[in-house]
Amino acid sequence: MKRGGRGGGGQRKRGEKALQRRSRRRSEKTHILIVCEGKETEPNYFRGLRDEEAVRQNFNVVVQKGKGGSCVVVIDQAIAELEKAANRGEDFDEVWCVFDAEQSGQRKQVIQARTLASQHRIQVALSHPSFEVWLLAHFVRTKKSFADCEKVIAELNKHWRREFRRDYEKNDDQIYTRLADRTRTAIDNARKVRELDWTSSPDIVDSNSATDVYLLVERLLGPPE
Repeated sequence: MKRGGRGGGGQRKRGEKALQRRSRRRSEKTHILIVCEGKETEPNYFRGLRDEEAVRQNFNVVVQKGKGGSCVVVIDQAIAELEKAANRGEDFDEVWCVFDAEQSGQRKQVIQARTLASQHRIQVALSHPSFEVWLLAHFVRTKKSFADCEKVIAELNKHWRREFRRDYEKNDDQIYTRLADRTRTAIDNARKVRELDWTSSPDIVDSNSATDVYLLVERLLGPPE
């Protein structure tokens, strides 16, 4: 009986040590909050990316869908989530906001949103005119100008139909999975558009079309092996 008692204590100690090791491993992960402007496309995409093994090994990612409103509202939502986390005694190592510059008169709001974000150490992944520019980058490198999101989707559908035998849908919860094999191509295309094709207009609010989403995606996936 005494041996059993000591054995049980040993098991508890081993269990406690194992729990401590797991806790340390969890604490070593970078905690990232991603707040999206959209309610479907962007959250669906980043939830798919979050589930990649390469991402789960290094990050704890929380994805929040948008509540509607301007890009400034997206930043306000991120700030509110930070405050809620602080009240729980928690924290995020990084916060990213994903939004668009679709409306022609939105330049002032985008600048205001980026200023507010920098004051709270929030990083921004902006697409001009819409997030679908990032999806298009999986197929082609282009700086073609688009009047709005619908025009981007029309261009995207030329590739989407050929590849997937269906139209692109904003509420598709398999967006990331469908495109996963092309992610490195998208990162390369989007980076070249931003760094090489818009040298005369380095600010993305003046660069239609372009996207900074590759910065966030590469942050999560890491550099190519």
